[in-house]
Amino acid sequence: MSEKTVIQRYIMALGDQDWAALEKLYAPDVTMYAPSAWGVQGVEFLLKFCQEVHSAHPGIRAVLHDEFYSADGTRGSFRFALHWHNTGPYFGNAPTGERGSSIEQHTVRIEDGRIVEQVVAASTLGLHFLQKEAWGVAYVKDAVDPAPEIVSAP
Repeated sequence: MSEKTVIQRYIMALGDQDWAALEKLYAPDVTMYAPSAWGVQGVEFLLKFCQEVHSAHPGIRAVLHDEFYSADGTRGSFRFALHWHNTGPYFGNAPTGERGSSIEQHTVRIEDGRIVEQVVAASTLGLHFLQKEAWGVAYVKDAVDPAPEIVSAP
């Protein structure tokens, strides 16, 4: 079997709760851009966030559906689904019993085989709606894309 890509290793580590493997995939000063945490730096934050997601949703399942890389391998993009059931606390918030599936798209910048930047977009908002409505997690209101513009239209 061929070696797994950075993104495939990310999905496997996330789904398997392999925090050591996940930590090795990220640069120590990685920056995360997500609906509830824009421009947050540091692998410690990312690990804590992933652990909280698993604590809140025991048995959560991550399924990779698409992945693409730039020709030089320094950028990647992927689409995956999270199948979840909220039966545990999330950052101190009580469980709701809600369940669902969420589809997310992420882009990553990669240096020396490690993720140095991750930008999250969600096309189904079930899990994010739960975070905002039931638990009061604030969403970013003015999200400026961290990447340079390629083209723009009026």
